[in-house]
Amino acid sequence: MNEAGVATGQVVAVPGRFTNLPTLVRTYGIVLTLVILVTVVAIGNPAFLSPRNLLNMLSQWAPAGIMAVGMTFVILTGGFDLSLASGYSLCAVVAAYAGQTLSPPLAFSAAIAVGLAFGLANGLLVAVARINPFITTVGSGFIITGIALVMTENAAFLVDDPAFATLGAGTWQGIPYSGMALVAFMIVFGLILARSIYGEVIYAVGGNYEASRLSGIRVRMVVASAYVILGGCVGLAGSITASQLSSAQANLDPGIIFDVLTIVVVGGTSLSGGTGAMWRTAVGLGIIATISNGFVLLDISPYYQSIIKGTIIVAALALDTGLSRLVRAK
Repeated sequence: MNEAGVATGQVVAVPGRFTNLPTLVRTYGIVLTLVILVTVVAIGNPAFLSPRNLLNMLSQWAPAGIMAVGMTFVILTGGFDLSLASGYSLCAVVAAYAGQTLSPPLAFSAAIAVGLAFGLANGLLVAVARINPFITTVGSGFIITGIALVMTENAAFLVDDPAFATLGAGTWQGIPYSGMALVAFMIVFGLILARSIYGEVIYAVGGNYEASRLSGIRVRMVVASAYVILGGCVGLAGSITASQLSSAQANLDPGIIFDVLTIVVVGGTSLSGGTGAMWRTAVGLGIIATISNGFVLLDISPYYQSIIKGTIIVAALALDTGLSRLVRAK
């Protein structure tokens, strides 16, 4: 099932100009929202569209955007992961700790390996033990946070090696490496979702778990693999942030889970699973990044940002639910 809720390869008849209007709005309304936001902010401050500002936004939002890529896979399977912020902090701590004695590639590899490990643990608990994903990831989040606190003793790890900062703060022809990693992840995993058999299976499992199982799909392995993908994304995101700061500590950014969820949900990926797309996540990232950057450029108090983000999430879910009902009623 694709982002419009239509099975892959299915031909949809369009009997009239306005017959499928709810479907069109549900599918492409977020693109219009992004265009409107960009236009408003650019009019308020033309510096918004400057290459320097756009590249800074790309680098700033790379960690959250990369984790949103993995979260898209998990949510498409009907899952959820509330341990993301804890895992993000732990991976950053591991990268910084290893970076004090090891080369940057080995330090970042260690962080990614840790991310893959707790992603696998979450996946096995959810898919094999069949424990509710909310309960599973809340519990694992406490464990992961505890490990990070034990490692750091609530102090920051500092890295003096200048090469360690390359991944997060380095550039090529003015383009940040972190932003290049974000774009690459969006494209590669977007193609996997849209063009591969694995992508079709992800949609199938999220759309109807039991029917997928009866059709011979190894649903437990598919669900577990989604959490592993998210774990790898969290490992890379933590590495990028540790590199940007040349340091890391436990409870690095507890609120980043809300940024990641907002990106995915605003993009239109359904929390019930089976409906969504990576391009939607990319647009959702653009919307949230534009709002956050716009607050700074338009000199609006940051205290309003949480109110607006919360309003956007509620409005997006309400609109998605209402339009889904209209589409089903057609």
